[in-house]
This record gives sequence, structure tokens and C-alpha cells, in this order.
Amino acid sequence: MIRRSCILIVASILCWRVESGSFDEAVWNGRRAQEALARSHKTLHAYLKRLDPVTGLLPRRGGQDAWYVRDSAADLYPFLVMAAWFTDRPVFEREMHAILRNEIRHSTRLGMLSDNVLPGGMGFEFPTLDVDRILFGSAEYMKDGLLPLTELLGHTAWFERMVGMADDLIRHATYETRFGQVPSLEAEVNGDVLQVLARLSWLTSKPEYLDQALRIADFYFKEVIPGANGLPVQKWDLANHRPALDFFNFADHGNEIAGGLAELVLLLKERGHPKLGEYRDPLVHFMDEILSCGLNEDGVWIGSIEAGTRKVRDPRHAHCWGYLFNAVYTTYLITGETRFPDAVRRALDSVTEKPTYLDDPEGSGRKYGSNAYSDAIESAIVFLNRLPSERTFEVLDTCVERFLSRQREDGLIEDWYGDGNYVRTALMYALMKSAGCWIEPWRSDVALGAVRDVTGVTLALSAETPWKGRIRFDRPRHQRHFGMSVNYPRLNEFPEWFVVREDRLYRVRTSEGEEIRSGAELVQGFEVRVEGNDPLDIHVGPLEGPPYGGSGE
Repeated sequence: MIRRSCILIVASILCWRVESGSFDEAVWNGRRAQEALARSHKTLHAYLKRLDPVTGLLPRRGGQDAWYVRDSAADLYPFLVMAAWFTDRPVFEREMHAILRNEIRHSTRLGMLSDNVLPGGMGFEFPTLDVDRILFGSAEYMKDGLLPLTELLGHTAWFERMVGMADDLIRHATYETRFGQVPSLEAEVNGDVLQVLARLSWLTSKPEYLDQALRIADFYFKEVIPGANGLPVQKWDLANHRPALDFFNFADHGNEIAGGLAELVLLLKERGHPKLGEYRDPLVHFMDEILSCGLNEDGVWIGSIEAGTRKVRDPRHAHCWGYLFNAVYTTYLITGETRFPDAVRRALDSVTEKPTYLDDPEGSGRKYGSNAYSDAIESAIVFLNRLPSERTFEVLDTCVERFLSRQREDGLIEDWYGDGNYVRTALMYALMKSAGCWIEPWRSDVALGAVRDVTGVTLALSAETPWKGRIRFDRPRHQRHFGMSVNYPRLNEFPEWFVVREDRLYRVRTSEGEEIRSGAELVQGFEVRVEGNDPLDIHVGPLEGPPYGGSGE
């Protein structure tokens, strides 16, 4: 039972009892969220057993392997941090912070930039310092790991780690172009860096971040793309001003540059920056170009094409089909031109109706195992947040059930760094099913599910045995954690489903009555007790005005 001092909320136009259909759906969602969290917790503890006894770092794959910055740091460790935050706060405070300290101690090699570390205290994997390798790994660590950690948790020690790395990456951007120095000649690395710098530029007043991002954008909009038949090729020959690798990847490991350029141009639009006039039309032309040459018959991205001839190199569909659509949808937010979200809707319809895209992504012929599922599911979750479809939600549930069942008894999935992406996607799904709410302290038998409606959110809380704790609510993280004025779709985003504004009042109602609480109180959480019998029925909504929803609202 919920005590009088708890916080609960519902719009005043509702009677205290919500429709049973919404509550039953919330109960069902709670079970799905509970499984996803429990499996994430199990993977977390499986990898705690894999920590190197000397360095305290995680292996790239198998039991005794090197800590790889682009893999262990980027794709495994950050999502174990998230799993610990939601399911094991003592591990979050102890082991997860210890790994960060060990990572800084053992892997930093070029200022705050990192290199790969051998197990057993044997030092760096490569005796020779290679700036390209270090910048690539560090850019991956920031983009795939530290950005999503900051997006979800805010300004923690991992945010400070990212700032230090970004500062040193700018210092070591050594390729001299006619627009200034850039960190790399490869689309993947420059795309990673652009995404990091764009998001840091939203938040900070450091001119160095925006200046470096503009140098990269000038390089692509004014040299690489015009010189490569309209596409940002995989690698550029700076000495001869021509492609070094004359193809463009519509899948990851190349498409990052599209997201980075779109993120930057949106930032310039919101800031009223004069460079917007130089970049807007080239970005639109680039998006139109890839939409004309990179989609299959279902409107889903193929693997890659040759830039000069437009010959298809890899006709298989991109398992991470949503990643490049992030850039397409962001271009719509910049221009208002509806052909861009129309392309996204068409793809979302196709992946819903054809199982190979979502429910069997390995059917693409790409032997990525669980990672193929993970990227496909993430793609769907990000766009369902903005373009909801009941049919797609149903198909997604079936896909996630199959995806989650890939976990082994020992908690591992495939025993490589891609297991971190399994955790990432499981957590994204759990938060979707609980509308961004979570419980503290977590316990494996406690289930929290949610359903949003026009008046707020219905919550269902259940437990097998008595439990006492707090339910915490999400807030507009894109504003609070990054200072963004627009919540655009982005790689490794954790969507906002039901968020509360901390300066507004909310009504919480249950069968026992109602209370008024502020959004700030809800963010900190309200105390609740469940006796282990029937699930608690809770509804929360604003005291006045419509509810503030998630990313797409």
C-alpha cells in the first residue's frame, strides 16, 4: 500500500480509477521490463568475474584478453555502468568507478587519450604510439560510451572523462587541411568526433568545440563531398584531393559522418550561427543523394556503394537501419521538409512487416549475432518514440523476447564486447516499458510497468514479497544533461517517454486518494510500499495543462 506521504499524479479530469485495460497493459509491461532488467543484472555480474586481477579492466573477448579502447571501453563497460545504476547501486559506486580509475591509470597514453592495454599488467598492446589508432579508439569510446552515459546519468565522473578526452583530441588533430586541422581522414572517426563536439557545444561555452566541428564540416561540405561525387567517402586522400577509399557505408563504420553533420547543422540553426547559410543546402543535397541511391525496394538502407560509379558494393540491408535515418529525420527538423520523415515512416513500415529486418536481422546475411538484433531493436525504439505504431510495438515485443532469450545460463551472451550492446538494448526496452520510471532499490522480483495516455501515465507496481522503496521519474534529459533546445534522434540515445518538469505540480492518485507533488519531488522519487499481493495501481499527471511527454512531443 502507498502511504499518504507518497507522490502520485493524475490529471484532475480523471476519476481515481483508470481504465482496467490500461492498468492490465501496465502490469504486462512491468513483466517485460522486469525480465530485461534482470538479464542485464545477470550480465553485469558475469563480467565482474572477468575483471583482470592486475589492471582491473574488462577483456575484449573471452577470459584473458586485452582491454580495447574501441571495443571494451566503447561497447561493453559503459552499459555495465548503466546496468549497475539501475539494478545494483553498490556495484555502481564501487566496481564501476574503480574500472574508470583503472582505465585512466592504465590506458591513457596521449594526454587523456587512450590506447589498448594487455592483461596481467603487461602494458600497452603496441609498443609504438600510433596517433591514428589512439584517436580512433578514443573517439569510439566517447561517442559510443561516454555520450550515452552522460545522456542517461548526467554530469558524472564519466562526463568529466569525456571532456578531458575531447580537449586532448582537439589538441592532437594533426591532419592539416585548407580549412584547418582535422583529427582524421576517415568518415567514421570524423563522424564520431562531430557527434561528440556537437553535443558538447550544446552544453558548454568552450569555443574550441564548435571551432573544431566547423573545421571538419568545412572539410566535408567543401572538399570531400564535392570531390567524391556527392558522398563523404570512407577515406580521403588529402595529398591528391581525391578518394582514398571510394565508397560510402550506409551501415555503421562509415555512416557516422552523416549523423555528425546533421547534428552540427541543427545546432547552428538553433544558435542562429552564420555558418548555417553555408551548410544547409549542402546537407539537404547530401540527404537527397543518399535517399536516391542507398535504399532497397523496401526503403531500407543497403550496405554500401561505390561513390564514383554508384555501383552497389554490398546489397544486404543495414542491420542498424535506423542510424542513418537519425540524420534524415534531423534534416527534417532543420528544414521542415516532409519527404524526410516520410522516408523514415516507410522504413518503419517495412521493418514491421518483413521479419528479416527486425525479428530476424541475421537474415541479412551478416553474422553479427546478438549485435544485429541489438542495433535493429535500438533503431525501432528511437523512432517509435517519435512515430508510434501499435503494429510495430507488437512486432518489437516478439523480437525482444527472442533477443533476450539469447543469454546463456552464466549471464554471458556471446562472450565478447558486443554483450554490452545486449545490455544497452535491454535497458532501452525496459525503460520504454516503464515510461522512463524506475525503482530504488531494485530487486529482481519487483516489476514496474507503465502506459502513457493523454492525461499522464498509469503505473503498475508488483512484487512477489513485500518491498519498500521509491519510484523515480524521468525529466527532460536532453535539456538538463546537454542543454539541447531540440530533442532530435541520435545514435545511442535513451529516449524520453514520460518526463516531468521540475517546476510544475502533479497530481498522484491511487485507490487511497491523491496528493499533489512537484516535478522536482518526483524526479527524486516518492516512497511506496507493496505487500506482494495485487499490483498497485498508480496514475500520475499534471495538475494543470497537458502532460509533458517524451522525445517526440
